[in-house]
Amino acid sequence: MKIALVTGAYKGLGKEICLQLAEEGYTVILTARSMEKAEAAAEVLRQDHGHVLARTLDVSNEQEIQQLAEWVEAEFGHLDLLVNNAGINSKDNPDKEVFMKNFRLDMLDAEQVLEHIRINSIAPILMVKHFRQLLRRSSRPVVVSIGSWLGSVSVKNSGGHYSYATSKSALNMMNKAMALELKEEGIIAVVVNPGWVQTDMGGSKAPLTPEESVNGIVNNVIKRVKIADTGKFLQWDGTEHPW
Repeated sequence: MKIALVTGAYKGLGKEICLQLAEEGYTVILTARSMEKAEAAAEVLRQDHGHVLARTLDVSNEQEIQQLAEWVEAEFGHLDLLVNNAGINSKDNPDKEVFMKNFRLDMLDAEQVLEHIRINSIAPILMVKHFRQLLRRSSRPVVVSIGSWLGSVSVKNSGGHYSYATSKSALNMMNKAMALELKEEGIIAVVVNPGWVQTDMGGSKAPLTPEESVNGIVNNVIKRVKIADTGKFLQWDGTEHPW
């Protein structure tokens, strides 16, 4: 039995990842901060797409991460695939002052920047910290952390957007460090840019649908990555993304 866990998965890209993984035969653990939202999403997917379980998880709470790992240990004894999808972006905050505290230098707020780094950069690595032993028991353990083209230093061509861009760039470095440490254990860990996707975060003008993006991630990354690829920053189509 193949077991996958997806964070931040009650809607958008995360929910689509759960759907396509369930169709691939995985037993999928769908997580969200709200159990009500997680269960509602899982119930919809269960009806037509396979075995999907709902669990509550706030990735900024390490105790909750540990408790979820203990539950997976008791229920399944191993984990084959971890998808770190949960994240925040200040542009989604309805309070425009909060957005500006993350986006513009003259209003920049250190606590806002640190909150993005805590959730977008550190939390995915803490997930692996607590699920490491379960991943080691898989015949092919894979960790996919959802990044962003905005995390690329060489590609960034406009000012501002400090918090989100910095947090996604930091995720690249933290994943690289972790991947090199875990390489001898056979754990493959990559960061994937999903592209500009039609989600709440990406907006309706984005060129990719969630179905297209996730299909690429599943077929060009999850199914194909090898231990030689660990630590890389990849596109949704499997090609390498510039650092």
